[in-house]
Amino acid sequence: MKSIGIDIGTTTICGIVLDGQTGCVLQSKTIPNKTSVSGSRPYERLQDPELIIGAVLKLYDSFTADYQDIVSLGLTGQMHGIVYTGEDGQAVSPLYTWLDERGNQTMEDGQTYAQSLSEKTGYPLATGFGMVTHYWHTLHHSIPSNAVSFCTIQDYAAMRLTSSTVPLIHASDAASLGCYQMDRQGFDTRGLQAAGIDTGLLPSVTADMRVIGVTADQIPVSAAIGDNQASFIGSVQDMEHTILVNVGTGSQISLGTDKITPCSGIELRPCAEDTYLFAGSCLCGGRAYAALEQFFKECAEMITGCPTESLYPHMDRLLREQRPSGKLKVDTRFAGTREAPYLTGSVSHMTLETFHPADFIYGVLDGIAGELFDYYQLICKTKGSPAQKMVGSGNGIRMNGNLQQILREKFQMELSIPCHQEEASYGAALFSMVSAGYYPSLTDAQQIIKYTDVNF
Repeated sequence: MKSIGIDIGTTTICGIVLDGQTGCVLQSKTIPNKTSVSGSRPYERLQDPELIIGAVLKLYDSFTADYQDIVSLGLTGQMHGIVYTGEDGQAVSPLYTWLDERGNQTMEDGQTYAQSLSEKTGYPLATGFGMVTHYWHTLHHSIPSNAVSFCTIQDYAAMRLTSSTVPLIHASDAASLGCYQMDRQGFDTRGLQAAGIDTGLLPSVTADMRVIGVTADQIPVSAAIGDNQASFIGSVQDMEHTILVNVGTGSQISLGTDKITPCSGIELRPCAEDTYLFAGSCLCGGRAYAALEQFFKECAEMITGCPTESLYPHMDRLLREQRPSGKLKVDTRFAGTREAPYLTGSVSHMTLETFHPADFIYGVLDGIAGELFDYYQLICKTKGSPAQKMVGSGNGIRMNGNLQQILREKFQMELSIPCHQEEASYGAALFSMVSAGYYPSLTDAQQIIKYTDVNF
């Protein structure tokens, strides 16, 4: 029993073949996502959906040629962005990605398009959200004349693989577009209509774990899900009692709940099986550590006059050999926060005794962990109970034993790391097996996840 999971990311497209009984990844392939196309406006961030589908089909064909007993296919990918589709189910526009900046452009009244739609609907929205992009096109009368709907890129891939002509999107993706009512499991059509948006183009939504069609090879394809939810599903065995800490370019902490409970400063996202995710996202995360490494490189090159190779191994070794007092404090919000983009990072408690490289290295790592821990405390206060386990993912954690140790100390919990690195693809594969009936529940399917021993 094997399943395919495909993750359509912004910079890469990753696919795996999962052994649905042992939990082992039998094959993994990653293709660079070099599908960006130039728009007519400098703030546009577009990708070619047909080139993306070509890459997805290439992975699919490769996996099905190597394995004959594929029982399901799951899809996930970059959330928020949209592609318009026509009557025949084909794309009639580029993919407007989550990085698209048209929502930050200023209207005649001085508001941005994102601010305007937020004010009219009452939902917190940002540029790159599909509904903000659709709002911009509505006001500019630039919706393709042959468009009948829109969806995320992973939904479009599901349509193409199953020869569907109408998108059916999962709640996890629908919520990422904006103006989504979790209690009613659908878009707020009344609020959108009041904002002047034609709701006839809205895609149908399902909150169920379900198969939406089959491929030409008769392999069941489940509804595509958001990449945050897929990574969570593919990393933890107990969604309600395990925190997932991810550190990549940014960083994020996620914890499941069975209640729709708002939490100030924390996003609440639909997941699966009546489970929702608290998600606290930091804009810097691993970028803060990368900025410190770049600063050290610039210092070295200034002194030596020669290009410098990666300093990460030297930074890791120094901190293992010289554990500082931790008195130097670094606020790593160098790019602000989603709620307060004007915030900046800072360094405090600097003395002659703490003015050393090891102190700065420790301070930045502790700042990264501290920002996540602050979100965790907000989540626990809202949920009313702490997590029982902690799982780490992302290269920022996998490749940094010092950060692993700091997280253990900060959260006062042991840290487990999945053996597989393709958490989102893995989660999509698990989701598809449950949708196709090969496991009775996600919890049952997640028990095949294996963790590696991490030692510091």
